[in-house]
Amino acid sequence: MAASVPFSQMQLGFSPSAAACDLVIAPTGYGRGRIAIDTTSATALLIALGSDRRADDGDILPPDLTGQNNASLTARRGWPGDILLPEGERLGCKNWLLARAMRTEETRLLAAGNAAQAVARTAGYHGVAISTDAVWSARYRGRLFVTVTETDTDVTVSVPV
Repeated sequence: MAASVPFSQMQLGFSPSAAACDLVIAPTGYGRGRIAIDTTSATALLIALGSDRRADDGDILPPDLTGQNNASLTARRGWPGDILLPEGERLGCKNWLLARAMRTEETRLLAAGNAAQAVARTAGYHGVAISTDAVWSARYRGRLFVTVTETDTDVTVSVPV
């Protein structure tokens, strides 16, 4: 692992009810606020897990997920900025590919592996150890919860399958 680089970025907060992230505004008084700064790994992990990684040529795309045929330019999703990265390097998480998967142990392992792949670059850059796991929800049918842990920070995202 590389030397430790501290985390410091604009803080994102996750709203389970909206199933979305947004900037956190820290109150400063008189009804004003400033964008909060996150010195933990939480925001970096939310971005890594919440961004769609472009599907590889060999990946099977979920049927009718994008509302387009699988031959379209946007069917494989991903970040357009990946073209600026070294050959073959991609950012984001491939758990979107599991949207129509069955509730199996193989799917659970794929989700944990996709999460590990998504956060590997963050771990390498910041010189930290990050572990990933995925569990089927006992409460919500068709939900797989992926958890990423770094030191004292846990980030959990839900993958509908």
